[in-house]
Amino acid sequence: MTELHGEVEDAFAAVRDELADQFSNDKHIGAAVCVYHRGEKVVDIWGGLADEDASTPWQSGTLALSYSTTKGLTATCLHVLADRGEVDYQAPVAKYWPEFGKLGKEQITVYHVLTHQAGLPQVPEGLHGKDLFDWDRVIEGIEKEEPAWEPGTESGYHAITFGFLVGEIVRRVSGKRVGAFLRDEVCEPLGIADDMFIGAPESVETRIAKLKNRMEMTPELMQRFQSARDNPDPLRARAMGMRPGQTMAGGGQGSNFFDTPEGHRAEVPSANGIMTARALAHLYACLSNGGELDGVRIMSDERIKIMSERQTHRPDRIITLPIGYALGFMCGGSEGWPQGHRVTAFGHAGLGGSIGFCDPEIDMAFGFTTNALAMDLIGYGRTAQLAKAARECAEWSA
Repeated sequence: MTELHGEVEDAFAAVRDELADQFSNDKHIGAAVCVYHRGEKVVDIWGGLADEDASTPWQSGTLALSYSTTKGLTATCLHVLADRGEVDYQAPVAKYWPEFGKLGKEQITVYHVLTHQAGLPQVPEGLHGKDLFDWDRVIEGIEKEEPAWEPGTESGYHAITFGFLVGEIVRRVSGKRVGAFLRDEVCEPLGIADDMFIGAPESVETRIAKLKNRMEMTPELMQRFQSARDNPDPLRARAMGMRPGQTMAGGGQGSNFFDTPEGHRAEVPSANGIMTARALAHLYACLSNGGELDGVRIMSDERIKIMSERQTHRPDRIITLPIGYALGFMCGGSEGWPQGHRVTAFGHAGLGGSIGFCDPEIDMAFGFTTNALAMDLIGYGRTAQLAKAARECAEWSA
């Protein structure tokens, strides 16, 4: 039996029981779960190993590379600027980033980018792997790309490019790279600057869990991905940052180049955020509470309502499943996803199982980090079960 550490309020004991059960069924190497309810931390638990090979225990301050969970952090940075009146969602991206406005991209708006409708999911031609660590090279490549579809007419998950598109807008408007903006304008005010990074400093390297790939395609998941297998799409491969001829089984966004000291220090603000479950839940508790927590406000309640409202819900060109997109977040309302059945719930999952989200109708925020990467990206499996347990506890104690 894996020993769990931390604290759980009695009303949320089911979350601890679910995590313990998952450990007993070998679903984890190491993991952490944190839940806030009504602005108070009610679950903060962890267990297992941060490094399976070295038998290093997962500790209270263990950080985890959390892939696309990072997108929620990046979007939050842009919304802080919008709340200050410095960014207009309906404005062309070229208003803030003039070099972007060419080759059919002139009318792409910030709104299109935030809702994955910009038509630019493809990683720039010729860039793969560690090339993504070179910010200027990626940005210059995006400037030379043409949209893959008419902006606004389709949804297609911008798996890698989302972070560069949003991050460059943040940089052009604020003068700060997105990692610095996140630290200065979000994490430091909230008191989580030591536990959440886009571009982690070398000083925290020893705290970062080592990932292991435990992805298995079950018959259920194989059936769900049938259309993608029967209709190979080169655009889908490029969106995931794959090399020509590489398959999903070969890596893509989940490849090991992110899980290295060099990858940890880079800024790839769609995919290499490093954080604790506690910091994730704290951030989303602030968003769930109208942009304020413990006397610290990072944006207005009105901004939260605008940015969290579902904008589209239709089959996604890249993921192939229907996804509900808010402005930079994935919404609830889709069967099986951790955000649950309420469309007002919003947040972002990451490849392998991590997630941060909140459900404002029950005033709950949830953070989960892991180092055993499983097929939880689309919301099935461990992550969804943990989130369900937390949600039911919050509903019962409402």
